[in-house]
Amino acid sequence: MAGMECSKQYKRNWPEYNKKLVKRGLVALSRPQTSEEEKEETKRGKGRPRVYDDVMIAFVCGLKAMLGKPYRMLEGMLTDLLGSSETRIPCYSTLWKRCNEFESKKATSDGKRKRVVAIDSTGIKVTMRGEWMRNKWKVRRGWLKLHILTDVETNEILSFIVTDERSGDAKHMLELVDDALSRGYNIVRVLADGAYDTRRNWNGMKERKIEFVTNIRKNASTASKGCICRAAAVRERNEIGDEAWKEKYGYRMRWKVESAISDFKRMFGEYVSSKKFKNMVKEIGHNIDAFNDLKRVAA
Repeated sequence: MAGMECSKQYKRNWPEYNKKLVKRGLVALSRPQTSEEEKEETKRGKGRPRVYDDVMIAFVCGLKAMLGKPYRMLEGMLTDLLGSSETRIPCYSTLWKRCNEFESKKATSDGKRKRVVAIDSTGIKVTMRGEWMRNKWKVRRGWLKLHILTDVETNEILSFIVTDERSGDAKHMLELVDDALSRGYNIVRVLADGAYDTRRNWNGMKERKIEFVTNIRKNASTASKGCICRAAAVRERNEIGDEAWKEKYGYRMRWKVESAISDFKRMFGEYVSSKKFKNMVKEIGHNIDAFNDLKRVAA
């Protein structure tokens, strides 16, 4: 019965939600407007001021992330979009250079809303070229590993780290949480799968006064062994049962990070087009910025 009610409510709210999804197109094609303060900031510093300010480059980065077009095509699109105005259009080589130098914007929060977050990682292909060659001749090029921390309510990606495929998941958890905390996010609970069940993560969450909920293995020891908080969680889990313990602490909401990963890959694909690792990280960062902008529009 509850499922039927949710389905009916979803159908009733669909027209309003559909309008929000349509508005996402406005985010990609909204023209940049540079304020006077930003113009003055561009002129500061040593040397000749830059011809194209960061507002223009941020617009191009978002446009490339959402459309996935090469820089030469972006130059032609910008000429059509902004050619009637007084804005100078950068050439494709300038776009490539500035976009690979441009730091992804890290959103900040006022810390008023208490956030429950989930953490996980996913694989990103380094390129879609040469698939036949790799399958035929068994040539291995490796892949990237994207570690993300997401808000389970809004599905926004609060922080991320890009590594190679050899890097483990658990050792990046505290770094992701600290990055989100440094930008004002009020995190009260972290949900993670069994790969993050380490004493370092349990003690780190206790030091930061954040509730940590993970999938503890069934034969876990009740002895502290340097981690009192994990031992207490194991004893409580054994006393009330695994299902009741997960229900009590809302562990079932961990699936929201899987939803965010699915949305991200459906929007921006499973691969990056850049060839250098530092440019790959920049590209993923611009994609995440665009992803969060789209999530805020449809919220």
